[in-house]
Amino acid sequence: MRDAQGSAWIFSICLTFIILFTCYLAISINYARAFRIKNHIIDKIEENEGYTEGLQQSIDEYLLAQGYDAYGVCDPYVSVEGKDEDWALEQCLKDDPEIPPNQCSVCLYRKVAKNQKDPVIRAPRSYYRVVTFFHFDLPVVKSFFPSFQVVGESRYIYDFANS
Repeated sequence: MRDAQGSAWIFSICLTFIILFTCYLAISINYARAFRIKNHIIDKIEENEGYTEGLQQSIDEYLLAQGYDAYGVCDPYVSVEGKDEDWALEQCLKDDPEIPPNQCSVCLYRKVAKNQKDPVIRAPRSYYRVVTFFHFDLPVVKSFFPSFQVVGESRYIYDFANS
């Protein structure tokens, strides 16, 4: 009987470590996917020198090709260092009609530089903040943590799309 109890303890310890390792692996894979999608969107915005409606179609096609299905809430402003109006919501990207009405797949924010236009180039300088989401579908954990954010910013660009 003592051997059976000892084997049960060893079995439960091994099972616990297997579950923890599997959770860690699932979180790592989902985070890497959200990070890769965020970087792709930032690269596209920098290549096109700003965000346009034509770029939205390209991003939606990329999200569909990657099988991206995470979503979250986009705030109208992002507070950085206590200033609420620094980052204004430029676009809420939804590529799936099953997403709830107040949530988005990707949040795209825009911040205009203090010196609005360069006197030579005459285009506003701005930079963009892209927020993607990731989640994992464990039944108990999903109710406490619906989604996590992955945030990235572009470099300052001459925003010819919004000039």
